[in-house]
Amino acid sequence: MNVFIVRTRLQSLIVEKIINVEDISKYILVFCYLDNKYEDDSEYYTTYKRIRKNAFFTINVFCSSKISVNFTKFFLTQLMASITNGKVFLAVIDSYPFALSNRFFPSLEVNTFDDGSYNVIQSSKYFDETALARKGIKGFISKMVFPSGGAKYLRGRTKRHYTVFPNLDNIVEKDRVVNLDWDWSELLDSRDLDKLLMNTNTILLGTAFQDFSIRQQIKLKKNIMKIIDDVGLYIMHPREESWFENKKAVKLHSPAEAVLKHIQSTNNNELTVYHIDTTVSYSLKGNEHIRFIDLLSEV
Repeated sequence: MNVFIVRTRLQSLIVEKIINVEDISKYILVFCYLDNKYEDDSEYYTTYKRIRKNAFFTINVFCSSKISVNFTKFFLTQLMASITNGKVFLAVIDSYPFALSNRFFPSLEVNTFDDGSYNVIQSSKYFDETALARKGIKGFISKMVFPSGGAKYLRGRTKRHYTVFPNLDNIVEKDRVVNLDWDWSELLDSRDLDKLLMNTNTILLGTAFQDFSIRQQIKLKKNIMKIIDDVGLYIMHPREESWFENKKAVKLHSPAEAVLKHIQSTNNNELTVYHIDTTVSYSLKGNEHIRFIDLLSEV
């Protein structure tokens, strides 16, 4: 039985597409969380429901600081796929515990799918080819088992990679890439329409600030406050915590790509979109009517 490992909303949307394209009727879902089951805004989990309802069963996995614990979880996950003649699908390819546990299942088919901009930025951790930087016996083992890093190992183990970035180089060669027939417009949720300020040509996309250093957080928020008066709509990131009160700031059910395409096509205007190294700038890179400005480049 196939096993899908999911962590983000984008991943859940891609998994839903893979399930439909490959006509997979029986599968196991593994939802990964960093701290707790409700660590993100409730809107974030609405996209999980559609793939959960048809799963044979679902497992919730919480991250541990101990490699041995994470190793055991991923070992059992792959064991389930192996003994049921299934395949495993995942997006996060720099997971050392997953890579290490995968060494025990050399015949298990591994397929990957996009995890956002990490897949197309050549300097990202998914293209890293260095051993895990860790001292002691764990560091010694990692260097022996994966001298070029876990990400390179899993890139090599990938049989097929499913992508929503058809025109961009990805983590594997093009002959192993499956381009998904992807239309962001189809993902617009009608519940969001009343929240959108349509008469705007400047939009700000938020981020999960907790993923940045304190220094970067302070600088980014200062930069945002400098431009907020010129912004007509602030689309908050699904994992973004509310940090200031403003009627322009909204959390939506729809992916930002779907919202931007809807506003641009409805108004037939040119959009300026401020963002912080977001995947959206790669998803809609080919749209000549949307100009992206990365605030992270100023930090």
